[in-house]
Amino acid sequence: MESRGISRFIVSMQQAWVQIGWLLLVLLAVVGLPKLQVQPSIQAYFSKDDPQVIALERFQQQYTAAPNLLLLLTSDVSWRGSSQQKSLKDFIEQLGQLSGVDAVSPYTLLALEQALPPNIAKQFVSEDSLNISLGLNISPEIAAQASALKQLFEHLDSRFDVFSKTVGFSYRYGGELALSRQYLAVLRHDLSWFAPALLLSFALLFSWVIRQPRWLLGMASCALISLLITLGLSAWMSLKLAAISAFLPLVLVSLAMAYSSHLYFAWRRLLRTKANQLPLSSAQAMHLALESKLLPLFWGALTTALGFLLLYLSPSPPIADFGLMVAMAVVINAVACYSILPLWVKGIDVTSTTIDVRPEADSIKFSGLIKARKSLLILVFGLSVVAVMSVKNLRFDDDSLGYFPDDNPFSQSRNLVQQQFLGMHSLRYLLLEKDQSQRSFADVSALESLLGFLNKQPEVRQLTSRNDWLDWLEQDPSAKAKVFALQQADVEWLKQEQLLTVWLQPLTSRQLIAFEQRVADWAGSQQINLSPAYSNNLLFAKFSQANGQAMLLSFAAALLLVALVVLLLRRSVYLMVLALLANGLPLLWVFALWQWSGQHLSLGSAVVMGMMLGIIVDDSLHILLNVHPARSVANLQQGMNDIIPALLLTSGALVIGFSLGALSDFLPIQQMSLLSSLSLVIALVFDLLLLPLCLPLRDTSPSLSIGESI
Repeated sequence: MESRGISRFIVSMQQAWVQIGWLLLVLLAVVGLPKLQVQPSIQAYFSKDDPQVIALERFQQQYTAAPNLLLLLTSDVSWRGSSQQKSLKDFIEQLGQLSGVDAVSPYTLLALEQALPPNIAKQFVSEDSLNISLGLNISPEIAAQASALKQLFEHLDSRFDVFSKTVGFSYRYGGELALSRQYLAVLRHDLSWFAPALLLSFALLFSWVIRQPRWLLGMASCALISLLITLGLSAWMSLKLAAISAFLPLVLVSLAMAYSSHLYFAWRRLLRTKANQLPLSSAQAMHLALESKLLPLFWGALTTALGFLLLYLSPSPPIADFGLMVAMAVVINAVACYSILPLWVKGIDVTSTTIDVRPEADSIKFSGLIKARKSLLILVFGLSVVAVMSVKNLRFDDDSLGYFPDDNPFSQSRNLVQQQFLGMHSLRYLLLEKDQSQRSFADVSALESLLGFLNKQPEVRQLTSRNDWLDWLEQDPSAKAKVFALQQADVEWLKQEQLLTVWLQPLTSRQLIAFEQRVADWAGSQQINLSPAYSNNLLFAKFSQANGQAMLLSFAAALLLVALVVLLLRRSVYLMVLALLANGLPLLWVFALWQWSGQHLSLGSAVVMGMMLGIIVDDSLHILLNVHPARSVANLQQGMNDIIPALLLTSGALVIGFSLGALSDFLPIQQMSLLSSLSLVIALVFDLLLLPLCLPLRDTSPSLSIGESI
């Protein structure tokens, strides 16, 4: 009865109304595709509802937001010369007229005119006066739109071309929007490389193994239709692409091709086994293959989709959107394999197609492995204990400014800011007592005490505070007149007087959080009224830590999902524990190797922890559903022989697809690529060598039977 129901379902999936539904979905996706938004800004990684994001926005509204774009100009002659300053003033006027430029910072010109305290002027003019930093505040609407941001930089480049004809200099872009520009460049670069590399790799791999043009075209069409519909629906759902989304096509196409490969091997095996009986047509063999693989493919797709959906636990919208997109694609491709793929396969003429009727060779001798089972399991146990000890030392850490290679334009501008100015790492504080009407420094000794403490910290490069203004007014007789110049330039210097800015050496996320906590603890112990630290870098550091913790939770939830699925399907606690070990230990080993190599949990590596379990469990389910229960070693051997070719091809396809991420210039994608590929390889070893050895055998021989009492 159940078999007839499955058969009717398979037939119904290939009816005309289903094909019409696919056509409508494709049309809907094509219409929606132009609406797909690319979010270039690093601000996209933060949730707008996050209290820390809201607090930083309020602070920037009240105390002037730091420029989100820096123009770094380097000249062979001093910028303090009158002709240089005159040309610079004209250039600044032109910049202010550009659409999207809300403001051009006046501080650079004031620093050149020595109308700022010397310590504060270091932010804008280098000591040799050959380098200047010009700050622009770009409209948030421009910063959030990829096309508008690209157009802005084109206009800036054209202005620089004109300006450079009168003043000899070189320029670089720095700051937040320069980082956004590189995110866009990464997306374009990666997609331009990933598509041909994936096409070439898969063409070679699948053509060598499958050698059936209609099968290859059917598998490719399912993968591409799934990708198209996923992107189109994502546009209608207002999901956004970010730099990390460049990994998306690799994941989607690799999973789709791997999924449909199982059906090919089932189809081929049926033609082999029926070769000496009543001949099967290609359509009949495909129908039987779909029947036999419905259960493992259904649960494989479900666990993979749910595994990626668990990325929704991430506090970062792009990572959550990435997980949702992959989950949608997995489900769409699963349905396509039951409705679109058979249309391609049924046209194959099996009478003119050479089908090897020989059974699969014993690629792995399980009789020999079972004899060495005890030694192998002891070795695995020992390595796992060492891995646990290593993973315990794994820490969350990241550096959002270090995601690109050293020859990248953003990396070069970052190095220039670090060398010639005060750097790109800073924290801003408010040191004040508050009453109903105004803010003022109530305790000068508290400020002095705090400055003394901060100056002793090895991470601190320089402090700028109220004292810089007071010392300047006291030591420079002309300073009071220059303060008037500040007022004429609309510089609210009294507001700046209320700020304490801590300029730091280059720090990783973990170091930055540790420094902020140390300052807060000290201020609390001294009963100093110090505000929280405000900084985009600090915000990203805390986000990275929260994302890592969310991915740990996602991993735990995925383990629970695997346990429930296996318990539901096999109703065996022993097999449930076995599945957890077969899928959890590979990830444990991978992250142990990651820790041994001196790495940390960062944006890219943490996402792998959250998403991989849903992928690698697929092979384990195929073994548990197709091989178990095995009556004897010979039965186990035959069952594994039937599925090993499919497991090798699917895992090989996934490893190749994921490893192409190494072509990226974006460090998180490189890390995702490396860790994902390594996880797949180790998981395959576990599934092919260790999982079968631990399956209960019904043979009564004690030397061949394990788990019977469980």
